[in-house]
Amino acid sequence: MSLLSRYVCRVFAQYFGLGLSVCAALLFLIELFDRIDNFIDYRAYWVDVVYYLLLRLPDILYLMVPVACLLASVLTFSTLNKHNEIVAMRAAGVAPLRLAMPLFGLGVVACCLLLAVQEYVLPYTIRAEREIWRTRIQGKAEAHSAGYKTGNIWYRTSNRIWQARRSDVLENRLSWVTIYKMTPEGKIRQRIDAQEAYWDGEKWRLHQGLVRTFSVSAHFATAPDYFTERWFDFPERPAEISALPKRPEHMGLRESLAYAKQSQRQGLYQHGRRYLVAFHGKLAFAAVCIIMVGFGAPMALTSNRSGGTARAIALTLICGFSYWILHSLAMALGQSGYLPPIFAAWMGNVCFGTGSLYLTVQAR
Repeated sequence: MSLLSRYVCRVFAQYFGLGLSVCAALLFLIELFDRIDNFIDYRAYWVDVVYYLLLRLPDILYLMVPVACLLASVLTFSTLNKHNEIVAMRAAGVAPLRLAMPLFGLGVVACCLLLAVQEYVLPYTIRAEREIWRTRIQGKAEAHSAGYKTGNIWYRTSNRIWQARRSDVLENRLSWVTIYKMTPEGKIRQRIDAQEAYWDGEKWRLHQGLVRTFSVSAHFATAPDYFTERWFDFPERPAEISALPKRPEHMGLRESLAYAKQSQRQGLYQHGRRYLVAFHGKLAFAAVCIIMVGFGAPMALTSNRSGGTARAIALTLICGFSYWILHSLAMALGQSGYLPPIFAAWMGNVCFGTGSLYLTVQAR
């Protein structure tokens, strides 16, 4: 790396650190003032409040990295232009946009860093933060305590739907169970009801139940077949049926993709779409760091011709939050099924990448 490239990278790194600190501090204050009424209403201990806010920091920093990349790129070239260093480089035969090349390398580093944070940090801090909020601040019981789960429990495979009112994972037991056997066309072929279902490690033992078989062609059910105890060879296990579904933000990249594929194999296409959109959205959000670096350099050069650094910073904030709004809107449309998952996740990147190319042509 040349001396000039190292100098530009050093200036970029300084502004990146400054921009990330300022943007994260602003978002942190917004989070604090948004939650302060809840802290007072729930009479939360200050230790729990501090712990909760500390767990929010990684997510806040993660959200602000693309904006910090854009801001650092703009301020770097604005500073060089202000001190007439761009003029000196032109006189030496160095194109200003050529100086942005090493910054793309830093953008790639930021992209890889965000991918690592998504995979290894955020799933754990977000789950811990939600648990602190629920149990310590709101004072509610844990969502899945001592292996028990109550309520309307649903689980679906490719040809079966399970429904239970209560599960005990430690005892491998389900209570008030209904099992629907489905045809490939999605119609009910058989319904099994039982008061208790036990898993012995290989098969299910159902107690006090009945079996009803439906004729798909004639649209009627056979006479109920009552039983006191009966064994069924179902491969599903209590831990699978009782598992609490994770939210997409609680998962890493690999887990999101695996869960989306599993849901689609089970026939839950709309449910799987949500996680597939989240997977592509995480990739797109990390990749936008590279686009923001390329977006900032020509924007700074064109803005300095008409408005100076203040105008460039204002445009930076507008563009940064415009991307966030566009990305969030497209993700919501993708999860609702109005847009294909890949298009929804990458739409903001395509729009801003096109804008970056346009500004680059204008800057020349």
